[in-house]
Amino acid sequence: MAKEEKIVDLEGVYVTYWNRLQHSVFLSFLLLASSVTTAFLVIAALSGHDVVSSPYQICILLVTLLILLALFFSAQFPAFQRPHFATGLSLVVISTLSVAFFLSTHIATPTRPADHVISAFILIFSINTMMPLAREIAIAISVLLALVHLLLAAFLSSEYKLSLLRQMLASSVFLFSGLIAGVYHRQMALKAHRRTCVGTRNCLESRIKLECEREQQEQLLLSVIPAYIAAEVKRSIMLKMADACQNASPAAATRFHEMYVQRHNNVSILYADIVNFTPLSEQLSASDLVQTLNQLFGKFDQIAQENQCMRIKILGDCYYCVSGLPISRPNHADNCVKMGLEMIQAIRMVRQATGCNVDMRIGIHTGNVLCGVLGLRKWQYDVWSDDVSLANHMESGGMPGRVHITEETYHSLNEKFEVETGNGHLRDNYLADHKVETFLIVSSKTPRNGDPNLPSPTSEGGSFKSIEKRTNGQPQFGIQAGRNRSSSKMTKTIECWGADKPFANITETSLAKNIGLASLSMIESNLPRSSNTFAECKQCLTSEDQNPVTLWFRKGSLETQYRNLPDTEFRYYVACATVLYICMAVIEALTATRWVVLIGSTVPTVLMLLLFVFLSWEPKCPCGQSEAEDDDEENTSHIRPPPHCSVHTSAVITNTRWLRILLFILAATVICASSLIALIDADARETIVKETNVSYTTFGNESLEDIFNSTDSTDRPVLWTKSILREEFEDSELIFVPYYLCSCVVALIAVSVFLRVDFLLKLIIMILTAAVHVFLISYAEKDFFAFYYAYDDGFPGIPFEMKTSFFLGVLICLLHIADRHTESTSRADFLWKSKLQVEQEEVETMRGINKILLENILPAHVADRFLQNLTIKDLYHERYNCIAVMFASIPNYIEFYDENDVNKQGLECLRLLNEIICDFDKLLLKPKYSGIEKIKTIGSTYMAASGLDPGKETQLSTRQEHSVVSVIVDFAIALMTVLDHINKESFQRFKLRVGINHGPVVAGVIGAQKPQYDIWGNTVNVASRMDSCGMMNRIQVTEDTAKLLMDSGYDCECRGPTYVKGKGTLTTYFVKTQFDPKV
Repeated sequence: MAKEEKIVDLEGVYVTYWNRLQHSVFLSFLLLASSVTTAFLVIAALSGHDVVSSPYQICILLVTLLILLALFFSAQFPAFQRPHFATGLSLVVISTLSVAFFLSTHIATPTRPADHVISAFILIFSINTMMPLAREIAIAISVLLALVHLLLAAFLSSEYKLSLLRQMLASSVFLFSGLIAGVYHRQMALKAHRRTCVGTRNCLESRIKLECEREQQEQLLLSVIPAYIAAEVKRSIMLKMADACQNASPAAATRFHEMYVQRHNNVSILYADIVNFTPLSEQLSASDLVQTLNQLFGKFDQIAQENQCMRIKILGDCYYCVSGLPISRPNHADNCVKMGLEMIQAIRMVRQATGCNVDMRIGIHTGNVLCGVLGLRKWQYDVWSDDVSLANHMESGGMPGRVHITEETYHSLNEKFEVETGNGHLRDNYLADHKVETFLIVSSKTPRNGDPNLPSPTSEGGSFKSIEKRTNGQPQFGIQAGRNRSSSKMTKTIECWGADKPFANITETSLAKNIGLASLSMIESNLPRSSNTFAECKQCLTSEDQNPVTLWFRKGSLETQYRNLPDTEFRYYVACATVLYICMAVIEALTATRWVVLIGSTVPTVLMLLLFVFLSWEPKCPCGQSEAEDDDEENTSHIRPPPHCSVHTSAVITNTRWLRILLFILAATVICASSLIALIDADARETIVKETNVSYTTFGNESLEDIFNSTDSTDRPVLWTKSILREEFEDSELIFVPYYLCSCVVALIAVSVFLRVDFLLKLIIMILTAAVHVFLISYAEKDFFAFYYAYDDGFPGIPFEMKTSFFLGVLICLLHIADRHTESTSRADFLWKSKLQVEQEEVETMRGINKILLENILPAHVADRFLQNLTIKDLYHERYNCIAVMFASIPNYIEFYDENDVNKQGLECLRLLNEIICDFDKLLLKPKYSGIEKIKTIGSTYMAASGLDPGKETQLSTRQEHSVVSVIVDFAIALMTVLDHINKESFQRFKLRVGINHGPVVAGVIGAQKPQYDIWGNTVNVASRMDSCGMMNRIQVTEDTAKLLMDSGYDCECRGPTYVKGKGTLTTYFVKTQFDPKV
């Protein structure tokens, strides 16, 4: 149904497009007809025409001119450009010209059967090519006009009725050829315009789809990293692409990788941790865990946005954000404190509704930060500085349900909040070592955006201590059933918050939802305007893209592209030219008196044209494109078909411009030459004089030319002259004189059917053919033609040479207008599609850059899921049964990091860390490590996992488990190798400490404002502890992981029982490597 609607819509646009083009041609025809009528009147006046003696023709021409001018100016108004009015105007024009034609040729003056058939031919051709009429109506009118003309010619002719049947047949074939040519022009134009409309729509739809994809990618990108970082990265990528296009030397490359980090001073950093969330999360299913985290952190994102804070990252159940970047804000400390208080209120609502002993512990510090992204893959916006580390310790040294601030933050608040002594040094050694004075915010009675009836964090009903007191120190979720009820209540409670799903801001735009309508509207906006002729002329003369005379593009490369376009319609050109030549041959055969020359010129020409037809219509190879694809080829691409298809002649002709031009010139030459050979074969004057023994002295001192050119009809010996004509020439020869001109007309039409050939080249050939024809009848065979035309046709003062030249000139102008309009339309379509293609390439470039960035932020399967299924409502999550998780940290990097003026306040120290992470990321490009997914970096800690294969959540085989664990261990050893190499180059002593564990995990995407892919579970927590309680230059693993590794051939050394924070005492192992410390 949708497809049918699109077809209907496209048909409507196409009809509008065609009607406007037809109206433009119709206006050109009216202007030409008016100009031709005026020119003929001027010629008659200059030739000394006697208006008094023959006023009928002049009156007819004047009335016709006035009607044409009135119609021309009326058609300029938009009201008359509607289809029904345009059809009415066309019928009025046809009626006017038909009445004028019949009155002036068949009624006003005596006629002969072959006279004025040229005028009927031009009228029929114009009806089918220049009038905005339906095809059936145009054909019906043309047939009617032809029949009326033939009947009047047969019954009203007063002379030369010998061989009337042959004359009528020749005239019928001639008029039929005009109908064929007109219908051909119309149908080819219809096909070209329909193909253009469809091709343009496809191009636009493709561009709009790309634009929508680019917008979605852009939104996805900006939902993860800030806009200014994304813009800087894009600019860097585009510069690199430009350098690559210019073949920049490798020596110009910088030694260090790009680092997108900026320093921001005077900001406030907030760290928040959900207390007692880990025991609760262990009771949640994968979907409930992801949904709970998303709702919690989604709510926090909403609070952050309301308080002008930017969330930086989510680490497990830890949430931290910054206020004062990227835009500096004087109230950054206020924003962070207000946000902290609202976060406590939000978690209190969960606690009261569910009975879950969960709370928020919040720490805030004010200072300076370095913010940006590090590495090459899986970017996550982060902040670094000593002040960030202090804010982290403020959270760990804080109290549940309280906002813990430093002295710097307290001074920035300007006593807007009531505080009390924090004593953070008693709960955190870092604060004690650095002698940091801390404070606790005393919440106001009416918190911002909160419910005043809610108890404060220090009230009896809300404090952590009071809860413990009411439960005798035992958590309310102590038993399994209680835990399940609590987790269920918590899930249901936070659902009512209505936090946005990840990437909720990435929605289908109106363009994406209505791609068809959007493309149609864009096509309509670029259709030829309903303007008048004068506006079109002004637009043509002022065009910046094309030469107004030649229509060539001013840009040479564009002109070359246009000329080199494949011409899939060339076979139709050759076929139609052959049919028209056959019509011309039939006309010559019906009117011929000597067959030797006719056969000698016609047979070779027909054979040559048939050969061209065969070569052009040779079947294409099966590997080639279908006809439909060929039709769209020139609209969608400038690339030629594959070389292996070019062995077929038709493909060679279609795709080779010079070969098409050569075939056109050969075909046009033989057709035009064949039409002129008959003139040369006409009876020569000397031969006739010898046969009749009549000399020019018979006419006294005047030559035959002077007598027939005499303007005085009373002095002209008309009757005596005609008796001389009958003595010198047989009627069987004279009656066919007009058909010599008919052959020339058909030849000119045959030249014009090659639509995509340069219209100027066709104009030159047509002018040369007409000039040779006029020369032959004016000089070589003048008397023979003068004898026939020596009668009163209403304009006896105009020489027959001028009349012949005038008719040929009118036909050439008519064909030139049609050719020029076809060329102009074709070039305009090409120019528009070329501009669309350039825009599409730009969109594709930006889309490619966005794709590169997205691959550096999210796993490919995650990004594709959200880009391709924008209507999904479920949160993305997957549970894996066997995933190997690695944490690799550089503990002694903290000793290297320092903030002073020498290293630009820590920026240069961060640059070295960026180099380390970049080199780590490069290892992921190796095929061996293709199954490893980088999760994130946390300061100087590198987190990765193997086995995160989307869709494969089933139980893995033992061999697959071994492979998952082995590859992560090999990757850890490779990291140590890379770090050792960096140490040698930078003269440092960095050591890597690695912790690895394997088991089930839950993967998913959480966060509405800045969605983040992460993994959760006990496996991740233990892997993190394997790192934190490990040893430098060693890889520490759990007992289960060690067993798998030993089964795979790795040497493991038992470390023994090791205390692991939060897990108690575990038996751990070290994997032996070449980096183990020597005993």
